[in-house]
Amino acid sequence: MPLPAADQLLRSRPHALEGDRTAALRHYRSVTLEARVAAASPHELVMMLFDRLIALLREARDAAAKAEAVRRVRATERALAIVDGLDSTLDRARGGEVAEALARAYAMLRAQLLDGSPGALASASFAAEEIASAWRAIGRPRA
Repeated sequence: MPLPAADQLLRSRPHALEGDRTAALRHYRSVTLEARVAAASPHELVMMLFDRLIALLREARDAAAKAEAVRRVRATERALAIVDGLDSTLDRARGGEVAEALARAYAMLRAQLLDGSPGALASASFAAEEIASAWRAIGRPRA
């Protein structure tokens, strides 16, 4: 009895479908993220951005420490895009001192990202984690 085509392919070339599997996982993550974004409140969207920013800062810091310039630059570019996006959403007219403080924090993050040294990236990570912590506290229901 002949084997089905997929079984034959897997037996003859077990890694042939690895690219398809990777693409499928990437697509699933994308669909999952899109669903989370569609259902998120503005506050939750900001938290998602901060979570991604913190992950990118860790990646950039790790790459800088290992002298992996391409990886550091890629993570830095993505982190800068998030910082720019967060900054562009500030309503300075209605936000007053809070919006101005966040604008200064985002400017500092930009400068540290552009510096690119492990120390500057560590400082940026700490600052982003502090801001994210404050956002989380704002979103928690009060007892």
